[in-house]
Amino acid sequence: MIAATVWFFGACATSPTAGDSAAEPPPPPVIEGRALARRLSLDLRGTVPTAVELAAADRGEVAQLTEAWLAEPAFQAHLVEAFAADWLLRIDELRIEPTEFDLDADTYAFTRAIGDEPAQVLARVAAGDRPYTEVVTGDWTMVNSVLLEVEPVELVDASDPPTSPTEWREAHYVDGRPAGGVLMTSGLWLRYPTTLFNYNRTRAATLSRYLLCYDFLSRPVRFTGVDATTGDALQEATQTVPGCVACHSGLDPLAATLFGFWPFEDKDGQELVTYHPERERYAETELGIEPAYFGTPVDAASQLGPLVAADPRFDTCAVQSAAARYWGRPVGDDDQATLDAARTAFVGADRRYTALVRNLVESEAYRATTSRRMSPLTFASAVEDLTGFRWAYEGWDQLDSDESGYRVLYGGADGVSVRTPNLEPTVSRTLVTRRAAEAAAAWVVAGDAALPQAERRLVGTTTADPATLGDDPQGLATELATVHERVLSRAPDPTELTELTELWATVDAAAGPDEAWSAVVGLLLRDPEFGSY
Repeated sequence: MIAATVWFFGACATSPTAGDSAAEPPPPPVIEGRALARRLSLDLRGTVPTAVELAAADRGEVAQLTEAWLAEPAFQAHLVEAFAADWLLRIDELRIEPTEFDLDADTYAFTRAIGDEPAQVLARVAAGDRPYTEVVTGDWTMVNSVLLEVEPVELVDASDPPTSPTEWREAHYVDGRPAGGVLMTSGLWLRYPTTLFNYNRTRAATLSRYLLCYDFLSRPVRFTGVDATTGDALQEATQTVPGCVACHSGLDPLAATLFGFWPFEDKDGQELVTYHPERERYAETELGIEPAYFGTPVDAASQLGPLVAADPRFDTCAVQSAAARYWGRPVGDDDQATLDAARTAFVGADRRYTALVRNLVESEAYRATTSRRMSPLTFASAVEDLTGFRWAYEGWDQLDSDESGYRVLYGGADGVSVRTPNLEPTVSRTLVTRRAAEAAAAWVVAGDAALPQAERRLVGTTTADPATLGDDPQGLATELATVHERVLSRAPDPTELTELTELWATVDAAAGPDEAWSAVVGLLLRDPEFGSY
C-alpha cells in the first residue's frame, strides 16, 4: 500500500491515501468457555455450574447449556427474585399485618408473599413462553399458602393447593376486578399504596416507571410556589399551575383508571386487598378528572391492560429492563442499535421472553470481559446451592431483608431508604460476605460429613472420609482441587493449590480436620473471584 506521510506537532504518522480502505477495528474481547458458562448459570439460575456442566463448556457446548438452563424450574425461580429486585417489591414493613387476617404467619413470610405476587406473575409469563403482553392482560394471578388466606381468590386447580409459602399456584380473583395481569394484583398495590388524598398518583407513576420506562419525575418542569394550605388548593394547582399541569395532565387521568383499588380506609387490611368495581369512576367526583391513558379515554378499568400492551413503550421497556439486568449495567445511547435489534426479534417471536433473553445473552454487550458482582440474592442462592446453607435469623432471610438482616450492607436496595443497588466493593459488603461464608462453610462441612459420599454437596466428594486426608497428600490435593473448582469454576494453579494445602495443614494441626475444611471452604466463598462473574 502506498502511504502518504503527515507531519504534525513534530511527530510523524502515516495515513492511507485516497482510494485505500480504512482498517477494520478488531472485535472487542469477550469471555467464552467456562467463564461464559458461569456467567450464564448465575444469571439464569442463580447458581454456579456443576463439574459436568463445566466439562460441557470445555467442549464448546455453551449454547446447549443455555437452552437446558432456560428450561429448568430454577430459571423461573431466579426470575422471581430478579423482577422483585427490579421493581423493589420486597420491603420489610407494610401498612397491614398478618394478624388482621388471623394468620399465624410471621411478618417476613407475609410481606414477601405480598411483594412476590406480581413478581411471580411476571416470571410465570416470562419463563412459560407466554406472550409477554399477558403480564398486563392475564385474567389470573399467583398465590401461595399465605395469600390464599388473605386475598379474595379461588385456585385454578382446587385439587392442588399450595401448602407452604414457597409453593405458588395460579388463581383467579373473585371480587369483580377485571383482567389486567400485574396491574390487577393486590400485591402490587399493597406494596405501592396510596394515601386517601394521593388518589393513586404514586401507583400511576409506578405503572409508568416499570412497564413503560417513563418516569414522570424526570420531566424538566419549572414552577413557582403554590398554595398548599388546603387539599382543595393543591388539587386546583395540579390543574391550573403550568408547572404542575406538565406532569399531572398525564399522571392524574392515569391514576383515575385505578380507582377500583382506592380505599375509603387506607389502614384496613380487608379494604386494601379487595377490589371495588363500583369506585372505578370515583375520580370524576374526587379529582374532577376522567380516566384516560395518555390521552386515550378509558371507560372501564378492563381497558387499561390492553392499552398498556399496545403502547410501543411497553415492548421497548421490556427490552431495556432485561438488557440492563443481563448486561449488569444501565443501557445507554451507544446500545441503541443492539436494543433495536433485540426489540425487533422480541416482537417477531410473539413477545416470548425467553427469545429476548437468548438474544441479549448472545450479544457482545453480555459477553464483554467487564466483571460484574453478585447481588445479595444471587450470592445467597449460589451459596445455598453449594452448601445447603441459607442465612436466616428468626425467620428473616439475612440477605433479603434489613429488619434484622444485611441486604443494604451487602449492596442491595431496601426499596424505601435505598432504591438503587450499589454492588461496588465496600467494607460492609466484605464483612457481610465473610460472616456468610464462615457460617456456610461450617454448615456444609458438618452436613456433608453425615451423608454418604454420593450425596455430598461440596466436601468429601472424592473420598469416603475427608478427615483422614492429612495422611494422604495426593488424596488431599485431589479433594482440595475439586472443592476449588466447584466453587470458582476453574481448577487451581499450582501456587493456589500449595497455599490451600498449607492452610488446611495449619488449621488441621491446631483444631482438627473439620475446622481445616471449614477454613478452606470459607476462604473460597469469600474470595472476590467467587462474588464476581
